[in-house]
Amino acid sequence: MYFHLAVLFSTIVVPIVVKIFKALGIGAVTYVGINQVMSVAASYIESQLGGTTVLMQSMLGVAKIDVAINIYLAAITTRMVLSGMNKLTGRKKDFVLKA
Repeated sequence: MYFHLAVLFSTIVVPIVVKIFKALGIGAVTYVGINQVMSVAASYIESQLGGTTVLMQSMLGVAKIDVAINIYLAAITTRMVLSGMNKLTGRKKDFVLKA
């Protein structure tokens, strides 16, 4: 009786727990890495835009360049997350996003 439970535990439960821990570890490292890269990129862009003249800043504000930059950074983040999810599951991509 106990032998069957031990076999069940070692063949089913242990691999599931290992996969969950791997996924959480990869997810945490990926989140921290993406967050760090995006914050550095956003601060660099802000510093470059902050060095322009007041007239240029007002023109960029009217053109909503800040919104466009945020959309672009969000698209990059989404692309990295989807790419990471496909690599984690091991499946082939069903579709390919091309610019």
